[in-house]
Amino acid sequence: MNEVCKGKNAKEIKKRLVEDDPFSTSSREYRSLVAHWLVADFVTGFSPKALQVFARLMVSDALSSQLKREVLFWKTCERDAVARELTLSAIYTAYHAGVPSIPEAVLYDVVREKAGLAETTVKRCVGGFLAIAANVGFLSRADATVKLNFFRPKLNAVAAILYFLFDSELPPAQIPRAPDFKFLLLDEAAVLSSLSDLRSAGMISFASAGNVVRLEPKIPFEVLPDVFAE
Repeated sequence: MNEVCKGKNAKEIKKRLVEDDPFSTSSREYRSLVAHWLVADFVTGFSPKALQVFARLMVSDALSSQLKREVLFWKTCERDAVARELTLSAIYTAYHAGVPSIPEAVLYDVVREKAGLAETTVKRCVGGFLAIAANVGFLSRADATVKLNFFRPKLNAVAAILYFLFDSELPPAQIPRAPDFKFLLLDEAAVLSSLSDLRSAGMISFASAGNVVRLEPKIPFEVLPDVFAE
């Protein structure tokens, strides 16, 4: 993200990841694979304006690591089909059913069914997902069991997702029901509560009556990282 802030484009960033080897990976083939994934998900996966906002959020020293982890996990789920399916089909469903834990094997089954990957790849995908999700904080891993922890994302993480959805031009009536919030385990009631809190904080205009929703930003998208830092 520092490269984005320096004005580098996707091609230049990918070249640096492959040629300069910032991750100290000996295999050029593997570096190319990682570079393609990172650029596709976290560079070209945004509009130009949204990319600058995302980059500034990620590199800001004034913002908490937890906020960054939550926003990064949202984007990972938005772009990665396996992470998205694991979160929505397994974790979110179990969490809101009040299930305290689930067997890790359930996650393997989700990946096998949805992705059709080789067994070694299935285990690697699930292991990587669990490591990232545990870092966010809504689960922990013990032996072959996944414990689901009580979790409520930071309000600024909800605000960030909301403003990225504003940038995507999703109709206001669809935003409270967008799956994006489920990636951070928020159901519709929790989303509406968060929207009310953001309205009180002066960040949005929000009113809802039945299926009619009025939802608008009250600050320019590009200053979002500065607002969060205050």
